[in-house]
Amino acid sequence: MGKLDVARIAAESGAIAVHVAALLLLLAPMAAPPAPAADEETTIYESIKVPPPPPPPPPETVPVERPAQRVTTPVTQPIAVPPPPVEFTDVTPIDPPPAQVVADVTPVRSTTISEPLTGAHLEYEIAPPPRYPGDAARAGAEGTVVLRVLVGIDGKPLEVSIERSSGNRSLDQAARRQVLSKWRFRAAMQDGRAVQAIGLVPVDFTLNR
Repeated sequence: MGKLDVARIAAESGAIAVHVAALLLLLAPMAAPPAPAADEETTIYESIKVPPPPPPPPPETVPVERPAQRVTTPVTQPIAVPPPPVEFTDVTPIDPPPAQVVADVTPVRSTTISEPLTGAHLEYEIAPPPRYPGDAARAGAEGTVVLRVLVGIDGKPLEVSIERSSGNRSLDQAARRQVLSKWRFRAAMQDGRAVQAIGLVPVDFTLNR
């Protein structure tokens, strides 16, 4: 519905009122003064139609998941199969032949261990001098250590002991450790073969002044 033209309606209403007033003046007695025309207010009500609310959306259809059906597999119980019966037969035991004892005819070599040569003259192959002990050097200690050395058939010292001290324990121990760990000798020979030998080895400690 369109909106009403209020101005036009008011103008037409005013014109009608003027014509009515003029008609009343003509019909009224002459003696009476003409009554003033009263302005009439016209109230116009316009109905406003409120549009209806939109229809609610259709409810969402939520698919219902059906629980998966469990398939029950029948369990077959194992059937125990009895073992076959053991048949016993009368078997005459046979005596095994007697074991033959074979005599070991391998000749046994005599393993006589010869005593090491004593008093042998040991020849050096590697003989680096020992480091001078710091405390002995500060004390000004000097001397000669005589060591008793047992040399193996490969030329390595097997045992080293102090035969005669230098008078200073640090010098003695330094000489013994050096000979035992660093020195190598030529193996002593007897009857064309290498044998162990024992000899005396002097080690001198001298300060350069």
